[in-house]
Amino acid sequence: MKKKNIVCIALTVVLSLSAAMLAACGEKKPQPTGGGNAEYPAVDYLDPLYSGSTLTNAGKGRNSTHDPVLVEAKADGKSVFYAFSTDNDQYGVQIRKSDNLYEWSRVGVAIEGFTTKMSGDDVKKLYQNGNAELQDVFKVVSSLSGWNNDCWTLWAPDVVPAASNKDLDANGEWWLYSCWTSGFGSEHSVIFKCKSANGIEGPYQYEGIVVQDATGDGSLNEIDPSVFYTPDGKMYLSYGSYFGGFGIVELDSATGLRPAGTSATTPGTKTLANVNAEGSAINRHTVKVYSGDIAADDYDESKWTEQSKYYMMGSWGALAYNYNMRVWTSDTPDGAYTSERGASGLQVSGTWTWRKADEGGKDGTLPTPAKDKDLNFYIPGHNDMLTTSDGRNLIVYHSRVSEGMKTENKVSVPSYAEGEHFLRTSLYDFNSKGQLVINPNQYAGEKVGTVKQEELLSKTNGKFSMITLQSRDNASYSEKAKIYHAEDCELTSDGKVKKGETEAGTWKFYGDHYIYLKIDGVNYYGSVMPALIRQYDESFGVLENKGLTISAISDLVTVSGKQENNILYMNMRFE
Repeated sequence: MKKKNIVCIALTVVLSLSAAMLAACGEKKPQPTGGGNAEYPAVDYLDPLYSGSTLTNAGKGRNSTHDPVLVEAKADGKSVFYAFSTDNDQYGVQIRKSDNLYEWSRVGVAIEGFTTKMSGDDVKKLYQNGNAELQDVFKVVSSLSGWNNDCWTLWAPDVVPAASNKDLDANGEWWLYSCWTSGFGSEHSVIFKCKSANGIEGPYQYEGIVVQDATGDGSLNEIDPSVFYTPDGKMYLSYGSYFGGFGIVELDSATGLRPAGTSATTPGTKTLANVNAEGSAINRHTVKVYSGDIAADDYDESKWTEQSKYYMMGSWGALAYNYNMRVWTSDTPDGAYTSERGASGLQVSGTWTWRKADEGGKDGTLPTPAKDKDLNFYIPGHNDMLTTSDGRNLIVYHSRVSEGMKTENKVSVPSYAEGEHFLRTSLYDFNSKGQLVINPNQYAGEKVGTVKQEELLSKTNGKFSMITLQSRDNASYSEKAKIYHAEDCELTSDGKVKKGETEAGTWKFYGDHYIYLKIDGVNYYGSVMPALIRQYDESFGVLENKGLTISAISDLVTVSGKQENNILYMNMRFE
């Protein structure tokens, strides 16, 4: 499920030769009482959540998804997953369903009174006739500054089980939060709550406004709701977008609304001010941290400690041009969030392709053919974080196959052609510094676990495709994202990193799956994870193989007087 009750689950062993547990824990929305350190049997590279030896339906059901949120429910004793997303080609909040987190099917729209066949004009007439389920929300949003009688879409939903639904019963009570703004690019918006008493698929009925635009709100934009629980049972709503930054309000966990005596016009506490970011999502994690200097000293097992922090992810930049995902942390749920780069956030994802530069496409253009979606990660963002009941940390987000804007009523808005945005899910983990790192592949059932150095070398022969992605704050809002391409590299058994015949650095494996690399003079700290790896081959097209991947974050580098970070991705190469 997404953002469940407080849970700390040791993540599962991945490789068949592995037995030790990795202690990186996610703590999220309400789930059954209990939890603790659960043990799981070893699996061989990929958990068989799908049928067949390969996943040939890579894009099934994922097209036209924007601002997704991921939710786990229980039906007949098994987990079933739902993705709720922004109105894109359907109004009233889209719903998708999956048994394996990979192949998705649409199951309709969430809000009472909406249908899958409604057009924008149909929705407009529904409200103008005064009998829509969200009529009270319409009265507020249509009175706000910037309303132009032409914004009928609901944005960026979030869904959680009701406090009474501790078993995540798919047929129990569920709460939905979404937002409505007075116009694209407006900072005058409303966040509201609906509930379904008859199951996660709805229909959801309106219950009340949680927070709305008001004088003195510090320019906080009331969009992009994300709900989470703390270990002491408190419930919070994080929200905001560009303008004033991110804010947070406490909710009544019994009702999912603001506490009695609190007005919806009372703004939240700012957790991050005046940033070029949107779509906050918060998850509390307890992770292992290595206090030694692995770059200079021998590995010392006694230098591991644990830390618990709230990790807030958000998306930086322009959603149609240079979107990327970043992370901030805080010791408290409603305190100030920061990062090694301060308010800019530590960048953990950007735009890249697993194709080489000479395999189609140059910097600034998308490699062809665009249908190879799972090779191309183009301006990905607006994510949600999910720790599943069996301990997998997953990030769900949308990616694009092209960029661009179109003009409607003299206002530039993103182009939402069929297939432009599609649903992505990836595993995430933490390096030895406690920094969040994202598996740079489409999720296919894998779990993080123990990997031995000899396994890393024997499985990969030291051969990798490598992407070094530089994180830079964009000079302008409409600046195109740079597309980073793969290049071949090798990790040798004597600890060297080579590009071709040239020595480019060193590497060191330590702990149960951690890796340190120094490449071109920059230090990187990462995690070794399993993945279903896709690789382009000129003779055969896109090949799929089970293998190992590395995701790492660099020490800060100084660029034009600013502190930035690099991101390193490495996929096992098949030859």
